[in-house]
Amino acid sequence: MDLSPVSAGAVGSIGGAGAGDTPVLINALVLLDPIAAPADSAATLPVSADVALFLAPAKDLPAISGPPAFEVKAIAIGSVVLDLSDGYSLTIDEARSAVFVAHGDTGETILVWGNAQIALDGADDARFWGTTTVELGNGTKITMETAQDPAIAGLFRLDKLTVTQAERAMVITGIAETTLGDLAVVQSHEGEALDAATRDGLTIVADLTGSWSDEYGNAVTQTVLNQTAVGRRYGPGKRTLSLREVSGAISSFVAYAQIDSLMLTIGRNLQGAPTRSDNSEVQRALALYAGGSDRLPIA
Repeated sequence: MDLSPVSAGAVGSIGGAGAGDTPVLINALVLLDPIAAPADSAATLPVSADVALFLAPAKDLPAISGPPAFEVKAIAIGSVVLDLSDGYSLTIDEARSAVFVAHGDTGETILVWGNAQIALDGADDARFWGTTTVELGNGTKITMETAQDPAIAGLFRLDKLTVTQAERAMVITGIAETTLGDLAVVQSHEGEALDAATRDGLTIVADLTGSWSDEYGNAVTQTVLNQTAVGRRYGPGKRTLSLREVSGAISSFVAYAQIDSLMLTIGRNLQGAPTRSDNSEVQRALALYAGGSDRLPIA
């Protein structure tokens, strides 16, 4: 049997009409022995066949842009599945304002949906209001931000995810079901910078026993999540630092102090006891350095 590609002109009967009656172009068709028959059989192949092709309009799919950082495993209208590596996957379902994180081997799961309800490893669901971050076992950080429901006062829905893993990063917006069709994923390789620029809010981590706890070792209960309620420490609009962010700010301050001391020592070694003018130059240099360094944000 001849298995060479058939020209597009030879398969015109399989085509269909697209938008604006534009014919659907089929570049090639390869016939791979669809009917098993003895060589001396008198059976003949059909001269034509009706084939229905269903194509999802690209404009209705989630918009994915930027240099690939996380592999897209599946995509459909209003949903996308991403590989977070090390057995973790992330699924977004815009119709339910839902985010589902799962580990294929351990059975670890995180489900967030609707008005920012969360269930960890299948436990009873709880609720959060303000920014909340979950840290996975492979170092991936998923920061969940909410938005006020425009029609219901006091109701906050999951609206944005910031996902970072070392230099890999992506920002997912349009998760809330209040406006369908605006789900978008923007990927980049600026993970560390994006992580530094994104407030953690309340942070949840897996402890050594495999259970979920906050940064202070408290088991994650509704009482812990109530810290994200309106007006509370990590409530909507609050800029309170997480324990990790405080530690990072202290490390930056210590490094700054060490550079300050080093510059003053160098100044003395090169010029002897510095005069008031010399000190001014050193302070000017330190001020320029501080202008590009991390500062402790105001809570």
